[in-house]
Amino acid sequence: MTKYRNIFILIAVLIAICLIPTTLIAEETVKELKERIIDIQNKGELGFRNFTRCENIITYGSYVQATDNKVKAGTKLLFYYEPENVFTNRRGKTFQIWYTQDLIVKDADGEELLNSPDLLNFNYQTITPVLDLYATNSLDLGNLPPGKYEFIAVIHDKLKKTSARMSYVFEIVPAEAMVEKK
Repeated sequence: MTKYRNIFILIAVLIAICLIPTTLIAEETVKELKERIIDIQNKGELGFRNFTRCENIITYGSYVQATDNKVKAGTKLLFYYEPENVFTNRRGKTFQIWYTQDLIVKDADGEELLNSPDLLNFNYQTITPVLDLYATNSLDLGNLPPGKYEFIAVIHDKLKKTSARMSYVFEIVPAEAMVEKK
């Protein structure tokens, strides 16, 4: 019985010795891939990915997209987006991402009704890189009358000193019109 136990222990030790280098290689490979992704993002153009008007936002990549650009008067607009190619600064063993977002609303004549610079300020430092970012915007339409409007989001990469903008044209309709539509 002792002979079989010793053989079992020997086999277990040999398997463990073989798995340790494999695990270390896999961890190093993941680290190298993350570094390559950061290099690609840092060289890429800042922008917006999946800029979407939503009915509901759950989390990263999970939201209920609105079916059209018509919004009931007095309600809220809800947007989801993923900032693309935000610069990651490497400092020793830390990583930093820093971007801000402005929000602008214009009426059909191009008159600026709202301008909120740096409405969002995301300055994050960590010991592991952040590769997947998302942001949400909520805009209370308040007493804006029915008509066409433009929602403009502008992101500023504070470390790379670049900006990108995205716009969405929407129409505020009377509450009664939205009820009749259904």
